[in-house]
Amino acid sequence: MRRDAAEIAHAVTVALATALQESKLRNLPGGDRDSLGLFQQRPSQGWGSSAQILDPVYAATAFYTRLSAQPGWAQLSVTEAAQLVQRSAAPLAYAQWESEARAAASALTGQSSAALSCHSVTVGAPSTDLVAIAESELGTAVLSGPHPTAQGWAMGTWLVAHAARVGVDQVTFDGRTWTAVSGAWSQPGVADGVLSLHRSTGSPSAGPQ
Repeated sequence: MRRDAAEIAHAVTVALATALQESKLRNLPGGDRDSLGLFQQRPSQGWGSSAQILDPVYAATAFYTRLSAQPGWAQLSVTEAAQLVQRSAAPLAYAQWESEARAAASALTGQSSAALSCHSVTVGAPSTDLVAIAESELGTAVLSGPHPTAQGWAMGTWLVAHAARVGVDQVTFDGRTWTAVSGAWSQPGVADGVLSLHRSTGSPSAGPQ
């Protein structure tokens, strides 16, 4: 079933608030009893093997799968939806992260333009294959070219967030450009809905220190 933009943003907000509460967004190798990873999921509770849970993509997918299976989750508050999945002993704790999670979700889903910047990024030769990771995390490796506004900003934000890992030192979308050297997005230019990127070929380019 296709989700609308508001539902997707709400799901991401719930996931981020949960991970902020459970691990402060750290992929923890342990926790209470057999809890592991970003969401402190437990192998003994059917979340998967230890190795699977410590894979952030697997862990997030498992979280979203359980969230979407909860009746009426999209109409619940962030903390209520999180608690349906987590069954925490501190069910109200997720609420304290809602504002931070909502702002991050808006950037990551492309609802807000140029909302995520990475400063002091040193970009050299890529340490991982861009095509493989894009297909795994975005569902496509077709990045450059025209995109609907929200999709383009989501892809651009993802590229900035992973710049050092995938060796990207410049990202442009819809008339605005982020560079590793500046660490910031340029002022708006001509909005054209086109995404482009530049990859480092080896020598590190560093943002402001």
